[in-house]
Amino acid sequence: MDSCTTKKRFNLKELSSNDTLSMLYQDVRQGLFNHPRSLPPKYFYDEVGSGLFDAICNTQDYYPTRTELALLQKHSKEIIAIANPQTCIELGAGTSAKTEVLLSQMSTSLSVDEIKYVSIDVCKEVLVESAQRLLNNYPNLTVHSIVGEYVPAIQALSGFDCPALFAFIGSSIGNFTEQQSIQLLTHVAEKMTSEDFFLIGIDRVKDKQILEQAYDDSEGITAKFNLNVLTVLNNNLGANFNLNNFSHHAIYNESEQQIEMYLVSDCDQTVNFTNLGESIHFKIDEKILTEISRKYTKASIQQLLEKSGLVEEMHLEPTNEYFSLVLAKKIINKGYL
Repeated sequence: MDSCTTKKRFNLKELSSNDTLSMLYQDVRQGLFNHPRSLPPKYFYDEVGSGLFDAICNTQDYYPTRTELALLQKHSKEIIAIANPQTCIELGAGTSAKTEVLLSQMSTSLSVDEIKYVSIDVCKEVLVESAQRLLNNYPNLTVHSIVGEYVPAIQALSGFDCPALFAFIGSSIGNFTEQQSIQLLTHVAEKMTSEDFFLIGIDRVKDKQILEQAYDDSEGITAKFNLNVLTVLNNNLGANFNLNNFSHHAIYNESEQQIEMYLVSDCDQTVNFTNLGESIHFKIDEKILTEISRKYTKASIQQLLEKSGLVEEMHLEPTNEYFSLVLAKKIINKGYL
């Protein structure tokens, strides 16, 4: 395809790019320098981390991706027929691999000359690469990519054609606490019109062994993914983490119904942060919480949507009930249109 033609169909916007490093400083000071120690999972997704996550999705133990993809492939025609979207807006787009199922259906089944895709992610490189692939595959597609975090990106949305299909797939909603989840989905609901739909993928409560194997795969890719966040700190904060001195642990907290991923110090050690002029001493077995992944029941999914100003329109699940793909609408005046 002509590169000039492709460029005309692609637009990239970066939100507060100059503040990214200061935000990392703040998050590290608030989370890593305090007890219990923690890091936000958004820092997993540099270019290397995004590639590792794609590899995780192809492991035998990690069921969410293939389960959700199967649901999309089976029901995409039905989803697009109901939503009839002129624009697809995706949070946490990544490589857009699963979303391409929806875009393909939009391209072939909608009676429009142009379909539009708005991709939102924190990793610029991945957005650019995925946009190039999609533009080559779909001559009637235009892509607008926004580099930034979810809430600022949602607030920056404007001028998109309605009806819109908002999408948040990949069970990423599980990475947020209950209150954070409600706040995020409320922002989406506030941006939606009565014509729009919201498609969200949500992982379900299931056997503890299945869950823990999914987040500690036998190939060790999730461990590399988790440890890579320390490389991100080394590169951006002048830290001197030795990745060989930390181990990946994943446990299912049954009372909280969530997976918890940790990096555990294998020895007494001191890590220096040159750019911050500070250091942290880790005791042996001291943990850093790097991610939670909350799991839902059908009842708790409905509660989450209702608290966020959304109502379930269609609920798709496989026969083993491992995963939910939910199509929702905005609640309008205690009802919905």
